[in-house]
Amino acid sequence: MRNLLGILLIIFCTLPVLGQKIKTASGDISILAGEKELSVSFGYDNMNVHGYSSEEEFIKDKVRIREEHKPGSGEKFKGSWFADRDTVYAPLFIENLNYALPKKRKIVVSRSNPNAKYNLHIQTLWIYPGYNVGFSQPCKIEVALQIYEVANPKNIVWESKSPIRIEAKIAPYKREMRIGAAYGTLAMKLSWLLRKKAK
Repeated sequence: MRNLLGILLIIFCTLPVLGQKIKTASGDISILAGEKELSVSFGYDNMNVHGYSSEEEFIKDKVRIREEHKPGSGEKFKGSWFADRDTVYAPLFIENLNYALPKKRKIVVSRSNPNAKYNLHIQTLWIYPGYNVGFSQPCKIEVALQIYEVANPKNIVWESKSPIRIEAKIAPYKREMRIGAAYGTLAMKLSWLLRKKAK
């Protein structure tokens, strides 16, 4: 299923990239020119969820609704909400970014790579999970991006203007795949920036 979503994202997102562009707040992303490896990390601290005052309130509400309908399903939802970050969102971002970067200018992207000189940190600020119940609405996320030296994380060499609003190109039935599609779309947008600025 994840591979199918990756293929669909590639089909949709290799079309001209529309919507909000990734812009630079400070530093120069061209510092990645010539690099063969790039580490990536993800952060979700203090993330907001659309329609709620906090992520904690969102989870509490969704758990309550599910528990009332089917005991045990609320806690299952809570567990998957957090687990999906490592099992769906991160893999889809990495898969799509690695695929989209041209082979002649290949940067191999992987999580927490100690051999890479630089780390790309993706901080998720806000999320709208979307829905698909006969009619659909794709997921939207807002993120902030930083690139810093792996050996010296305080040395931030590039930072995006934030928040960057990303809307997924597709809206699969499953929640985790809808959200994953937004991270896949982010990867495609970032690939265009790297093609242009970090040749």
